[in-house]
Amino acid sequence: MNDQMVEGRLQLRKKPQQERSIQRLEAILEAAVELFLEKGIAETTMSEVAQRAGISIGSLYQFFPQKAAVIKALHDRFSARLDGFIRQIFLGVDTLEEASERAAGSLIELYALFRQERIYMTLWQAIVADRDLSQISADYHEYVIACFYRDLSHLVPESDYPRFSVNLKLMILATGEVIRYTTQQEEDVAREHLDQWRRILRVSLFAY
Repeated sequence: MNDQMVEGRLQLRKKPQQERSIQRLEAILEAAVELFLEKGIAETTMSEVAQRAGISIGSLYQFFPQKAAVIKALHDRFSARLDGFIRQIFLGVDTLEEASERAAGSLIELYALFRQERIYMTLWQAIVADRDLSQISADYHEYVIACFYRDLSHLVPESDYPRFSVNLKLMILATGEVIRYTTQQEEDVAREHLDQWRRILRVSLFAY
């Protein structure tokens, strides 16, 4: 599948300008979230999303060519929400030790966010199973790494960047798995595993 076909599959067909269209888009996304949580993404149909949103299936397709585009729209919203959090993790750090502590501390905040908003884990499971969506997720990981390096470049020599980038990507991927697992556990079990992963992050984040 070429890039143009992928973009056509995943992109919002029209960006709403008028208040009525904006409200309709919000209704679609809210309906999708409700159904994804109730039934699961794979079992939810576009017809059900349209019905729950109170619109015709034709109106739904005016916005989204298929369900994958709905998932991407929700992913983009979540990514935008995470941006502010990501940008402050390493802001103003003076040492790698301080950076390690910041990273370990942010784990609890991420866990709380994913635990509160269950749709994010549901979306994550759908994204990793779809080649085009998983590439968007991979691209976002690269963006996160670039943001982190921007704030840590005074502590990490440019010559070390390739190894730093690989190590950081592995830590991000592993942390995602830890978050996925802990959000499905009882609170005491989740905390036990989170505490252990925080200790691992402190010693491993810059062990490249």
